[in-house]
Amino acid sequence: MQPRQQLLDIWKAEVAYSWRVPEDGGRHKAWHWGGRNDSDAVGDAQQLLCLLYPAQELAELNYADPDATSDAVLDALAGLGDAVEIPIRVMRLVKNYMEKHVDDAGVPVYSGGSNMHRVDRSQKASAEQRAVDVTEGFALAIPLCLTALTFLADFSPTVVRMDREDLVKELEDVERAVHRRLLGAITGLLRSFAVSTFDADDDFGRQLIALINVDGQPDRKIVRRFREEAEEIVATLRTITVGSGGTAGVEAPTKLFEIGWSWSVVEQAPDILDVSDTSTQRPGRAEDAPYLYFTVVALEAIQTLFSPRVMRRNLLTEEEQRLVQSLQLRVDVTRRYWAMVASFGGGSKWPLEDVPWRTTDGLEYDYYSLLVCAVATETFGSQRGGDDDLIRLGEVLVELANRGRITRRALTGDRAVEMHFPGVKAELAGIEKLDGPAMVWNMVDFAPLLLKRLYHAAGLLVTIGARAELLDVADQVWDHLARRRIREGRAARLWDQPQQVYREIPDWFEDPSWHFTIRVVESMVLAAQFATSEPARSRGLEDLAHELLVEAEHIYDQELLRGSGNAGPALAQEIRSVGLTIRHAKDVVDERPGTAFALGVRALIDLDRLIAAGRDAETGV
Repeated sequence: MQPRQQLLDIWKAEVAYSWRVPEDGGRHKAWHWGGRNDSDAVGDAQQLLCLLYPAQELAELNYADPDATSDAVLDALAGLGDAVEIPIRVMRLVKNYMEKHVDDAGVPVYSGGSNMHRVDRSQKASAEQRAVDVTEGFALAIPLCLTALTFLADFSPTVVRMDREDLVKELEDVERAVHRRLLGAITGLLRSFAVSTFDADDDFGRQLIALINVDGQPDRKIVRRFREEAEEIVATLRTITVGSGGTAGVEAPTKLFEIGWSWSVVEQAPDILDVSDTSTQRPGRAEDAPYLYFTVVALEAIQTLFSPRVMRRNLLTEEEQRLVQSLQLRVDVTRRYWAMVASFGGGSKWPLEDVPWRTTDGLEYDYYSLLVCAVATETFGSQRGGDDDLIRLGEVLVELANRGRITRRALTGDRAVEMHFPGVKAELAGIEKLDGPAMVWNMVDFAPLLLKRLYHAAGLLVTIGARAELLDVADQVWDHLARRRIREGRAARLWDQPQQVYREIPDWFEDPSWHFTIRVVESMVLAAQFATSEPARSRGLEDLAHELLVEAEHIYDQELLRGSGNAGPALAQEIRSVGLTIRHAKDVVDERPGTAFALGVRALIDLDRLIAAGRDAETGV
């Protein structure tokens, strides 16, 4: 896969597409915002993150310090200039984004209007609908702002050395704008959290019971068990006092519920008054009900706030840190809820394993199963202990690769192709109240999201066979994605051209989808981080290596006792070399048992050769 090289290729392709002479006849190159969709806060954030995110996650791709930028990075970004010009231009791209996506009063907006599609194409969407803040806009702002702050901090010493007051002031202005957008995004996520309650005998209740009742138990028993397993979750919801959410009626012993993030700020969400800037807290428009897709993007964004890099560099202000604690509470309770539902009953079959997942509004898609995997993986890996749950989740991912027609060919008229294009549709309930038609959000990222989930699960697994199986499927998913890369034109080597894999798709694209491309970038970053992590350890191999080294050390001690260490210079040197080999093997046996085993075998072979040579010398042969 060569993820680092793939990221460099994506950079080169992005610069070639985006840094160009304007079509209106300008003489100088400028950054072209947008791609397949028109420019908006969501799409432009994805476009900019393709440039910023890898550089902050992988140290060898960083370009903030001109003196430390590698030749490979300089070559990939050569269209933006030399080692000094590149970070200046990137800083100004961040500045341009922050200035571009504000309302008439200069307040940051988080809209994704070009991602919204009218259900009735004969009706025109209102400007207010297109401008409404969306949860994905809040979510994208968090990694965008964090990577921008990291980049600005790394670039700041160079700006100081350049002794240019104009650049120093420009950098400080950009940093203030980034913090303002970050604060608005955090409050937006606090106000778009949703808790939806319903009775067991209404439509939503019956759908949830049918989903989790894999054993055919009476409904009354399922409700009682649900309430018992959710007891700690309900207790946590009682502690949510900032923003939307809270218990919202879940206290009643007969109620069922769902939690997560809605598509925007929920209707009647309370303002968060204890902040320095309340200007971004616009009225809520969304139905107070969670969406799996927006829950996943919110969780992944919030998790970046707790990354070692953010903690170590103290990127957040005290105010931001205080609000982030409220977000962490929501992350923990949401993951626990969906892990509980996904494995409800804990028996021989989980609801998650009964693919496809069925939502409480009666929809069922393999894509929803993938989203539930995305929410539940961390809980299965870190909180429940052992590999058993992760192995079962990994088997679901392998099946989804098959059912999604990635590791198997698609049939004629195969419904699975719809997941790749035009995608799974999520109705944005509540947006029709803004004097316009009902609208949907298209989700087309099944393949790159599957690749991310495979690497995430593989990174948590210890069992070598299970990890190897997931990595093998990940290679196949990457082969699939590589075939979908745009091959010619201005957008060459960006994504997505699904017709190159699924011939029955009629659409052919000249421009890139930044929504799809950033998902591939995230997958490549995860793959690169996985490659630098410690290899999985086999407990059986570790035990065998320990036993083998005990034998090798014992035979080595016998040779020393026989006086081999005091023999001629050549023999003494060989004995010392064997001792160093054994000592090194003992040092690495816990981290790399396979390496230790191989070193132990080499030591035993060398010892056997020395013993045989000694015997020959004694007998005069």
